[in-house]
Amino acid sequence: MKHRALLLAALLAPTAAAAAGRFAVVAGTNEGASGRPRLWFAEKDAERFHRALHELGGFDEERVVAVRGPRAGAFRDALAVTEAKVAAARARGEKALLVVYFSGHAGTTGLEFGAERVPWDELRQAMARSSADARVVIVDACEAGALTQVKGATASAAVDFPLPDSEVEGTAYIASTALGEAAQESARLGGSFFTHHLDVAMRGAGDADDDGQVTLAEAFRYTAARTVSATAATAQGPQHPTYDFRMSGRGEVVLADLRRAEAHVRLPADPGSLYVLHGPRQWIAEVQAGPAPLRLAMPAGRFEVERRSRDGRARGELTLARGEDATLPLLQPTRYELARSKGGPLPTEAFAGLGLHVVSLPSGGIAPAVRAGLRREAGPAGLVLTLEYAGKEVRERELRYTWSRVGAETALVLPIAGARRLLEGGVFAGYGWSTQTLRDRRSFSAGDLTGGFALRASLPIGRLRASVDLSGGVRTFELDGARTVRPALSSSLVVLYGF
Repeated sequence: MKHRALLLAALLAPTAAAAAGRFAVVAGTNEGASGRPRLWFAEKDAERFHRALHELGGFDEERVVAVRGPRAGAFRDALAVTEAKVAAARARGEKALLVVYFSGHAGTTGLEFGAERVPWDELRQAMARSSADARVVIVDACEAGALTQVKGATASAAVDFPLPDSEVEGTAYIASTALGEAAQESARLGGSFFTHHLDVAMRGAGDADDDGQVTLAEAFRYTAARTVSATAATAQGPQHPTYDFRMSGRGEVVLADLRRAEAHVRLPADPGSLYVLHGPRQWIAEVQAGPAPLRLAMPAGRFEVERRSRDGRARGELTLARGEDATLPLLQPTRYELARSKGGPLPTEAFAGLGLHVVSLPSGGIAPAVRAGLRREAGPAGLVLTLEYAGKEVRERELRYTWSRVGAETALVLPIAGARRLLEGGVFAGYGWSTQTLRDRRSFSAGDLTGGFALRASLPIGRLRASVDLSGGVRTFELDGARTVRPALSSSLVVLYGF
């Protein structure tokens, strides 16, 4: 019995010695039956799961068969070829684990590869005939609950797989949905909710006992809970992953060994915060932080990290070299991030409005003005480019003339207070061209340079924002052949449209 237990350990743990006994068929197709909308990310999900098996699961590339696109025949061939490899391994006295993964469309009759189908019963029969000791089937598709025959399921962190005290054998069916439910994709995540969270689980988020290995049960518990939570607010409502676990024995099927990863990063203890990591090859992960640090198995490369919490958003960068085990510091939001997280301005805004401009010439008074421009966020600052036209009739003693000015200003402003109602302050500089036109149509023109301080107060009004802009400083120009410096004051009310 002790010898048999050693064989069991070789099957379940993805060590170098056991790699030869781990086989997989991974299929993904964006095309379903006639009338089905084309999926965005099914094939990408299959690639992501394939990569996780190879990086963390101990599945050698020659023992994994990938099928991409609407090729039902290729899927059947992959099952047959893989079964022959499993049988050969068994003949050599090895234990064998077989994992079958599918991402795409499915219906009540089976998996859909374009116009062709692989019936559920055919898939079950293929697993029943397999000589593999343990078989795991994972289906991320609409109506995948037909594989587990579970209706209206509710996911709970308490989900567990009871196992008797003997050697593990049998089949586990994992479905991304309950019977009658639709599997949902996320443009933000660049994949399905289910496969995204399954990948994150295998990279360490599902390692509930912190032993450096992620078992099938741990991966399902994490994936189910996060999928339900992430889809609760979608238009289709919560999606409930389900399972049909028919195995006998003692122990667990280990899907991932975190020691195999190219690199590791440890997220800080940060209850209630969500970390979003963007990495190489468009890899993305959303990870819920907890009361204890969380160690994740990651590909090597450069990552952009965002922390989302009740006190705002914070961003940082991280570069992981092969073999590196890094610790991410607790990211704290700046005023800029705080403003953005609580409804501040969008990264780019176009604006237009009316204002008042103090004419710098003697007896010039105040002229009405028209202003338009763009505001663009650059890190914690806002860069504002403004074009202005002002004009009025001026009377200076016996002299009457028309004054006009066309100017352009650039301002750099930083948040001072607020978020949705945002107060910003900074500096500005500009150039203008003023013209005096006398009654006899003679005209005199000159350029001017302006600099000073700017203050902006804005608040949302539905889809738009309204802002009161004040600026004050000095303007220098030539008057009667001499360089002159005068105050430069203006105000305006503008409406901004963000995009």
